[in-house]
Amino acid sequence: MKNIKEIQQEEIDFWKNSEDESPGVRSTKKILEKSSNGNILLECISKISDINWDDNLTVLEIGGGQGWASCILKSLHQNCKFITTDISEHAIASIGQWEEIFNTKIDKTYACKSYETNEENHSIDLVFTFAAAHHFLKHRSTLKEMHRILKQNGIAAYIFEPVTPPYWYKLAYKRVNSIRPEVHEDVLDLSRIAKISKEVGLEFKVIFTPIFNSRIGSFNTLYYLILSRFSFLQRFFPATATLVFKKG
Repeated sequence: MKNIKEIQQEEIDFWKNSEDESPGVRSTKKILEKSSNGNILLECISKISDINWDDNLTVLEIGGGQGWASCILKSLHQNCKFITTDISEHAIASIGQWEEIFNTKIDKTYACKSYETNEENHSIDLVFTFAAAHHFLKHRSTLKEMHRILKQNGIAAYIFEPVTPPYWYKLAYKRVNSIRPEVHEDVLDLSRIAKISKEVGLEFKVIFTPIFNSRIGSFNTLYYLILSRFSFLQRFFPATATLVFKKG
């Protein structure tokens, strides 16, 4: 079993060595993939009713990879300040291509762990991550950090994450790591995240997002189609969801 430092280093080195996503590489495949994910990002974030983009928000993305999600949101909300971070400096090094594609400029970027940002206490209106929180190894520390940096009534969101009830966790964990073994994958145990949220002083809610039209393979498409049609199943089987945290 690898330790946390080894897993984190694998994540850092992935962005350095990836054929499609290392610094300086412009992959048409990845540009199309991220653009498709952008539609999912916007659909998911539109469901978070607590976000008011007209308020000149200060927004922090953690686990942002190359920062394409921040660039999409910044292009739509130029009045807001965006700070983009990732654990790997090799990922953040590529943000310029996304700024060019979306004709925008991110206000600040730097490399950091999800639980060790450079932000001041009570300075951030919105913290978000898109399909990356399942790579975070320290959710308690991450949520504590969110509580520290968020303003009063500030919002944090784990957007479009794989989630599961605890009784499916072992099976779901085994499945996701068999699909993409080059980096550590996880599935978020909703009961555990809810417990940690309460302990660190964050309000917590789940917005299930069983989007099915972007899945790879007919089985996955059918599975999420069923979840979207029979919403009561989403609480009992592995699914995807946006997890929203609020500092009251």
